[in-house]
Amino acid sequence: MGIMQIDPGMIIWTIITFIVLLLILRKVAWKPILAMIEERESSIRSSLEEAEEARQEARETLEEYRQKLNEARKEGREIIAESKESAEKIKGEIITEAEAQKRQIVEQARKEIEAEREKAIQEIKSSVADIAVAAASKIINRQLSAEAHSDIIERSLQQFRGEAK
Repeated sequence: MGIMQIDPGMIIWTIITFIVLLLILRKVAWKPILAMIEERESSIRSSLEEAEEARQEARETLEEYRQKLNEARKEGREIIAESKESAEKIKGEIITEAEAQKRQIVEQARKEIEAEREKAIQEIKSSVADIAVAAASKIINRQLSAEAHSDIIERSLQQFRGEAK
């Protein structure tokens, strides 16, 4: 018998041996192997589900942080805008108040200058009147020559200058 010849008895015994071996493996090894595969599959499935849940939670958390960040930016812009508006308002109030004070100071200075001017005019009028009275009384007391007349005027002017100082 050669290797290449088909022996029906050998084929039957090979099939019977294969079936017996298959039954033994099914009873002894197949169930534990399937149980391990199912356990591994269940473990992988639960890990995938947990990973999906974690990913979903991460997305939700990221979205919350983005919303909070946007709100914080918006509030920051509002605070800056309010601060600028407040600063402009205060600036306007300060300028208005400064202009009012300036006008008040200028008006007060104008009044003081006018009072001093009136006072100076009154003093000059009083001095001129005194000089005129003094000159007239000197003229009345004696008859004046041109030279005496110049002398009286010169002395009166010197007195006036001395009083003015």
